[in-house]
Amino acid sequence: MRITVIGESNIDIPVKPCSGMPQTSANTCVPSHISFHHGGVARNIAHNLRLLGHEVRLMTVFGDDDFALRLIEDCEALGMDLSLSSQCKDAQSPIFLSFNDEKGNMQSAASDVALNDRMDLDWLKGKMEEINRSDIVVADTLISAEALSYLIDSCAVPLYIDTVSPGKAKRFLEAMQNSTKHSVHALKCNLSEALALTRENDAEAAAQRLNSMGVSQVYLTLGEKGALFCAKGITKHYPSLSAKIVDVTGSGDAFFAGVIHGHSTGCFSEKAIPFGLEAARQTIQNEGPVAQSLEL
Repeated sequence: MRITVIGESNIDIPVKPCSGMPQTSANTCVPSHISFHHGGVARNIAHNLRLLGHEVRLMTVFGDDDFALRLIEDCEALGMDLSLSSQCKDAQSPIFLSFNDEKGNMQSAASDVALNDRMDLDWLKGKMEEINRSDIVVADTLISAEALSYLIDSCAVPLYIDTVSPGKAKRFLEAMQNSTKHSVHALKCNLSEALALTRENDAEAAAQRLNSMGVSQVYLTLGEKGALFCAKGITKHYPSLSAKIVDVTGSGDAFFAGVIHGHSTGCFSEKAIPFGLEAARQTIQNEGPVAQSLEL
């Protein structure tokens, strides 16, 4: 499939305590594993889709530093088309620093992502003709709410959206309210994001509420409890797959890429969930946000 993925690329710096060590201790240096990864929700999804054999165009903004050069080189080495991406002069690459537990579950974080403000309506608007030459479009909520609303109304092919985080999920809500179409093909979110969007109290009610808000297909990840699919108010739950957890970072991005890949094989709606769960399973058994040998 020809897939355009729109959103953030960044540098992930996860800090994980060494085995048996507490994560934090006041005024004490804790022995930890510190690593650098090319990340960002959109970039991770694009990376996974390339590994699964799809023709991928990543539309993002790059900074003007050594990190950016490495990001660009890596994307090009993976075979991503960057023709719709932009590089901003004298700008720092977005950096996400996370303090995680031994399994990669984030406990706290800090970010410097001012460059993402460049992903606004003006940046998006003149590129819709090229975007609509894709088979599907995937976007995260790191682009502005105004740009996301325009994308919802202007996208002529199926649009898949990842809500990223409870805070950024509100951009999706704003975008839907301000759009004229008021509908998207698919939405992927985790439980905390779904509850933030709907103010419901449980996963099934939240998924059904998202349906009523104009989301045709809801893919709701539940961590160790698996995933939930909801369409036309009908929900179906799938349990998670057993795995030795090394690092959960990027598992949601892999899940969404797996679902999209499932659709490319003719497995639509809830039948795509096993593809997503398997992609997530492979990812959490590796260090870093992407399983380099991903196969479905």
